[in-house]
Amino acid sequence: MSYTNANPQHCALCGAVFRCAQQTGDAQCWCAALPALPAERLNPSRTCLCPDCLREETQRSINM
Repeated sequence: MSYTNANPQHCALCGAVFRCAQQTGDAQCWCAALPALPAERLNPSRTCLCPDCLREETQRSINM
């Protein structure tokens, strides 16, 4: 999935370009529709993940 905007984001895992609605001023980002990752799965040094990688990380956390 790729989006075009003035400040595209790059996925911290796969490098895919995607649009982070929170950073572009939209009321809600697509990621808000997914369950939140558990705190132990978060990495403060890592930027956002693309929709595909975030879905995979969410699924991994559910299956743990």
